[in-house]
Amino acid sequence: MNYDQADRGLFEHELTRTIPATVLLNLHDVKVNPDGILSRGAQALPESFVSQHFLNAWMRSRAGLKFLVRNCLFRHHSVLDQDVIWFTDNWSKAYFHWMTDALPRLLAIQGELANATILLPGSYQQEEYIRSSLAPFAVQTRWVNEVLLCRHVIMPSPTAPTGNYNEDLVRGLRSLYHDLYQNTHYNRTAEKIYISRGKAQRRKITNEEEVIAVMKEFGFETIYFEDHSFEQQAKIAMNARYMVSNHGAGLTNMLFMRSGSSVCELRKKGDALNNCYFALASALKLKYFYQICDSDSPHEDAHMANLIVDGQLLRRNIDKMLSN
Repeated sequence: MNYDQADRGLFEHELTRTIPATVLLNLHDVKVNPDGILSRGAQALPESFVSQHFLNAWMRSRAGLKFLVRNCLFRHHSVLDQDVIWFTDNWSKAYFHWMTDALPRLLAIQGELANATILLPGSYQQEEYIRSSLAPFAVQTRWVNEVLLCRHVIMPSPTAPTGNYNEDLVRGLRSLYHDLYQNTHYNRTAEKIYISRGKAQRRKITNEEEVIAVMKEFGFETIYFEDHSFEQQAKIAMNARYMVSNHGAGLTNMLFMRSGSSVCELRKKGDALNNCYFALASALKLKYFYQICDSDSPHEDAHMANLIVDGQLLRRNIDKMLSN
């Protein structure tokens, strides 16, 4: 909404995307281990990974070597004869990837859920947002804490390359949670919210005190999503018309914002790779604003670098967002 022609290189490769159709894979006699790896014999299946590149890297790692030893030397496993559903890969446990990559795959095969059990790696059970976000699907879940030999695995292919989206499915996911939570109340709601990464380990804002002061000038409430349950996060975002944050998992919660709401992403200067929130805003029909920020480590990867936000420019961008 506040596009500057000088930033064309950041966005032009994302303006048009072809999203392949999701297909239903039927895998037979597949072993599933607690780390979320599907295999036959000593061979890990590529469907366990985001891409072949990650499979190759994993096979060369210590985890890959341990996998080979376990599968070749220790063959004890339980057998599952009933149909099971698998819809995760090696990135799925992270909040963003769970919400925007994994759950759309589950939604795509809703018609299959009544007669099958979904399998998830045992470590996923520790994450409150994973357990809570499964509620609207009403599925039977088995947490994998041992090696299982599954006679029939139903597996939807990815609904889009990560960072891109099947628009119907992400909107459908939003509707699913709106239906679930619309009649429940949470008293911590605000129309304008600033999502802080102050409690995160990386990718913080170096001058956040200044940023929070600017946000207060415009009536924004500072939110730390780490302090809230999944349901509370969803309700906060559902009630917000304006969301501001730097690039990070908190922006994933724009998924719950109503169509026509506005989001502003604070981005690292020169980062043309991480357009997942620009694309998500587009898929959800949200108004997307952005601000390019310097970093206190200009050569550091955008996933790690802290940002320095120009306060005066932030004022101008927030004013544009509120008056749009």
